[in-house]
Amino acid sequence: MGQEFRQFPSGLFTDFTKSELSQFLEILHYTSQASSEIAVSHVLRIIQKAVPCHYVIGGLSSLDPSTGKHRISKILNVSYPQKWIETYLQNDYSSVDPVLTTYVREFQTNTWSNSYEKATTAKAKSFIEEAAHFGLSNGITTGDFDSPHETGTFFSFAGGTEKDNRRYEKVLEFFGHHLHDVLIQFVHSSSDHHKQLLSQRECDVLNWIKAGKTNWEIAQILGIRERTIRFHVQNIFNKLDVTSRTQAVACAIEGGFLSSG
Repeated sequence: MGQEFRQFPSGLFTDFTKSELSQFLEILHYTSQASSEIAVSHVLRIIQKAVPCHYVIGGLSSLDPSTGKHRISKILNVSYPQKWIETYLQNDYSSVDPVLTTYVREFQTNTWSNSYEKATTAKAKSFIEEAAHFGLSNGITTGDFDSPHETGTFFSFAGGTEKDNRRYEKVLEFFGHHLHDVLIQFVHSSSDHHKQLLSQRECDVLNWIKAGKTNWEIAQILGIRERTIRFHVQNIFNKLDVTSRTQAVACAIEGGFLSSG
């Protein structure tokens, strides 16, 4: 079976200035050379300079086996307010965020205003108000989905006007597809490296975390001190570059060294 290629979006760039086209070529230039998360973040910074937006973030979304829903498993923060990211993760806002919950259904480019207008629950409306306090009331989220690994990418560009969104939506979608390919290839090519980094004991602890056990319960099951379990959990977080137990499980499943069953 031959390799599948995305069709080139002819006519996409006809309404842009020479200066903008030069910036777009620069973005594609660095995207073609990107082979790490740092490189992807660098490309996102260039996009931020080329497109009117104050806040940019990217990342991965993986299927959480305990809920059957997609959860954020990795974040590449370029310029989002750090306080908002902490608030978002601490309150598990991925389950009420109208943009994310809409986006992960089909992984299609999403203009925030469309999702916000359809928000009906009190939690969703409260989320929208809180996000607005951080300047995150208007934007575009794009990316793609990798079916073999059940992993999606997302790239959000916030702070522009509705007019900006209409002008740059398809361009950001175009770049988002290319950045998706880079990020997915890097993440899964490095999964074997993660396997080597995690010890057998750490894999055992991860399996019990996935089963919903607390540190104390895991200590009782494995017959070791709770303090030792905390040590293993922190090592897992450091090695997988995550900040929560849910992210650790998602990252482990995404890398293929923890069963999703």
